[in-house]
Amino acid sequence: MREKIFANALNQIYELGPKRLILLKNYLGGFENAWGASKQEIEKITGLKDFNDLRKNIDPEKEWAILEKENIKVIMPEDENYPQKLLETPYPPAILYVKGELPEPSALHLAVVGTRNISTYGQEACKKIVRDLSQAGLVIVSGLASGIDGLSHKTAIENKAKTIAVLGSGLWEKALYPPENKKLAQIIAQGNGALVSEYPYRMLATRFSFPQRNRIVAGLTTGTLVVEAPEKSGALITAYLALDYNRDIFAVPGPIFSKNSAGANNLIKAGAKAVTEAKDILKEYGFEIPSSEKNISLSAKEKIVLEALNEPMPVDEIIARTALKTEEINSILSLLEIYGLIKNNRGEIYKI
Repeated sequence: MREKIFANALNQIYELGPKRLILLKNYLGGFENAWGASKQEIEKITGLKDFNDLRKNIDPEKEWAILEKENIKVIMPEDENYPQKLLETPYPPAILYVKGELPEPSALHLAVVGTRNISTYGQEACKKIVRDLSQAGLVIVSGLASGIDGLSHKTAIENKAKTIAVLGSGLWEKALYPPENKKLAQIIAQGNGALVSEYPYRMLATRFSFPQRNRIVAGLTTGTLVVEAPEKSGALITAYLALDYNRDIFAVPGPIFSKNSAGANNLIKAGAKAVTEAKDILKEYGFEIPSSEKNISLSAKEKIVLEALNEPMPVDEIIARTALKTEEINSILSLLEIYGLIKNNRGEIYKI
């Protein structure tokens, strides 16, 4: 317990950071020893010159009491419940804060990541694939960001699956980012999984903390699915980290003219497995896939319309592509929706 108290106290010194925190532990034989070390020792190991000034304003017992009051657990690499997959990465966090309950480690954990600026295509692809993965019992891991991250968590919860949100801030409610996902964070922690962070309780997110937390997202999981991501995207950082950790990489292909899909398409060209449905992932891990083919006999014109829907599009575009009459298209779309083969989202028709 005392090691955790002093690990948390040292972690309040933002200037140390995760890597130097581990250095102190390794060089001085533990966090309690590090807390009591001289300014000269700390400077020699970490290069930090003002350690004493930073340390004097921190009360280890008081900081620990805050965590207990907020029902935040602290786990460290030597604990039995520390995620085994994180231990297999080059820099496992020296300290993890957990609010809620980590799902069973035996369950397959999959990272689902992507752009914050989600398109209709990305939204529907994410909901469809994550829904089916959740129903198969996978744990969905993401970063609580806007767009794909938040939608992945929500879809997992809606389908009775567990989810883990890895934060780029501390677990203090006022530090959670983005603010619009605070309610979602509460729902996750209240019986639907866990919020996880390596950062001290009150730390606000920075532009450096998000890329750094991506290593935990990749490290917790067996594979990473990129749903929709432009060429320069934090989601690709997660994918490349997963690759470094020898984990599986999956990506949802998108329209070739869509900047939002350029990153995912490039991953596929580089060797990531293309995913158009959850089965593509489930088969990789030996899940039994029940037959769910819809035994529907389609007319020639219905087949033409369905084949034209290779991406979400408005009715006018479908008419232009198929050269069918407006009244025919409206009738066919109604039937295809009844069959459960297509859906209409705010005027855009897409194939399910």
